[in-house]
Amino acid sequence: MRGSCLAVLIAALFLMSCCAGTDPGDNVPHDQDSVLGTLYLFEDVWNNGDLDTYEKLLDEESFTFYYDPWDVEDHDLPISWGYEEEIEVYTNIFDAVGDENVDVQLDLDGVAEPEGDVETYSVQNVPYEIDVYVEEEGVTYTGRGYFNMQLDKTGGQWVITIWWEVGGYRLPGVEDTSWGAIKVMYGGGSDE
Repeated sequence: MRGSCLAVLIAALFLMSCCAGTDPGDNVPHDQDSVLGTLYLFEDVWNNGDLDTYEKLLDEESFTFYYDPWDVEDHDLPISWGYEEEIEVYTNIFDAVGDENVDVQLDLDGVAEPEGDVETYSVQNVPYEIDVYVEEEGVTYTGRGYFNMQLDKTGGQWVITIWWEVGGYRLPGVEDTSWGAIKVMYGGGSDE
């Protein structure tokens, strides 16, 4: 009897160790060894407010966030900003509302791994939803839309070099908005 219990315990520990770093729902390690793993890690750091990991996910030299061109034209926003401003906005959001009040969901079902030995890869029209609960206002801002991302492989790890917002800006203060509009509320959008 004791031997059976010990065998079951060892098997359970083995299974738990095999699953470390993966989400049981997606069976992909949340690390930068694959494109999907990098995107799952991106989702994780937005849900956890993990600044150190976010800094490593973005290419410090070439990261650029782009608003949808319609937003730039119609809402007097800059075309883009770089790594430093992205990190500042990310920090501002989590300092203001706390990590327990940010929820990001990505629909990665349509994302495939690159074929062959490629160093640059783009994902297109990834649906997202971001909820940011602002306790002082008693309001949840929900951003819905799509993004495109370019990832580059550097030293065997995938990093995000370009993030294009796709699908329109809505004015800050409106509860149904976009990720870019939420960024503007926390300091994003000043000209470089």
